[in-house]
Amino acid sequence: MIRTVFLDMDGVCTEMTTYVLNQLGCPIKPFDFNSYPRRVGFDIVEAANILGPRQWTPEEFWRAITREMWASFPPSQEFGWLLGHAEALVGQENVFFLTSPTRDPDSLAGKLEWIHKHCPKWMHRQFLMGPPKHLCARPDTLLVDDADHNVEAFRAAGGHTILVPRPWNKLQNHWAQGALQNRFHRLFQVRNFEVA
Repeated sequence: MIRTVFLDMDGVCTEMTTYVLNQLGCPIKPFDFNSYPRRVGFDIVEAANILGPRQWTPEEFWRAITREMWASFPPSQEFGWLLGHAEALVGQENVFFLTSPTRDPDSLAGKLEWIHKHCPKWMHRQFLMGPPKHLCARPDTLLVDDADHNVEAFRAAGGHTILVPRPWNKLQNHWAQGALQNRFHRLFQVRNFEVA
């Protein structure tokens, strides 16, 4: 039975990828997943180099994302639905953001500002930040993430996972809202069966 839900921020709760590409001069609009070069997968720097007016090194690219940008990402189209269903599944005290900031302190600060700007007050201090997400995996935890490697590592460590379909992962041809509804419906059925 799932007792704790961890929500990734970038790409799941926020629309980071297309927003950043747009802000850095690429001809792509926020939420325009059809224009993302799927062949590069999770490599946003390579996507920027294909789409944009200039070539970026990884260091230049990540340094160009300011604190204000981290704090200004639009909420994803699924965010409200996802947060509400996570809360209904395990209760407010058991829903957390699990996100990996970049090495730049502005990333960490901007993510915290985003949480305070876009989330109900009960979520303002419910976050864990760091790249080794799999360390939070247990048989009663669920990670909702858009990165194949995070989902695979979390599952291998004993946790449950939902991969949110995005153009950069293996579910790129699926409808995100439909996939989330299907998975959460099954989780609610299991919970109700075990409680009864």
